[in-house]
Amino acid sequence: MTKVFLVDDHPLFRAGIRQSLAPYMEFCVVGEAGNARDAFVAIDTHRPDIVLMDVALPGMDGVIATREIRRRTPRSRVLIFSVHDQIGDVLDALDAGASGYALKTEGTDALVAALRSVLRNDRYVAPTLAARLASYESRRTKPADTLSILSVREREVFRLAADCLLTREIARELCISRKTVDTHLYRIHRKLGLRTSAELVRLACNLGLIHRGGAREVYAAGGDTLANEGLEGG
Repeated sequence: MTKVFLVDDHPLFRAGIRQSLAPYMEFCVVGEAGNARDAFVAIDTHRPDIVLMDVALPGMDGVIATREIRRRTPRSRVLIFSVHDQIGDVLDALDAGASGYALKTEGTDALVAALRSVLRNDRYVAPTLAARLASYESRRTKPADTLSILSVREREVFRLAADCLLTREIARELCISRKTVDTHLYRIHRKLGLRTSAELVRLACNLGLIHRGGAREVYAAGGDTLANEGLEGG
């Protein structure tokens, strides 16, 4: 029988998971906690096979908690179970040692499939996230190919946005209007399959691009840098 430990700050939700898993005799919920620190003590005692944990927890988030659980009890696998569907959260969780990332919106059948997958030592990613994750990961080692679909101006806006500049700051630095910046950002997100500013920043980090405080290089198609290219008009 697979021992499952629940970590979620909503008692009613934990009760719902217990009820949902009750018909599946292969799983036994051996304990639960509302925050990461309480979970550590209980997990040390119960030594569960799988820790089913939310990514948004009070005090310490599920990503940091995942890393600590993997350090304390390497035998216990962690399956993140969250409503958050941002690729940045998925990557953070997997990088921390989580065996999978499931979505609360997918229902009991999907949860059971995720638990079984993790138990087989397979990485599980919710189907609605899998294609986006595969596309994202395929770009991590190909900076020139990734940014080659952007115009010169879009690459410049990408670099400044990755440095966490606000729209008005980007507009001022490039001497263009805020509306033009917003248009460029919309096209950048659409072309690169990004949904949030956080995903843009993470992509820039994964590509090894240099931001504010360093050189101004952002690699363009063919390996040239923007510093050597003429800028398009706003």
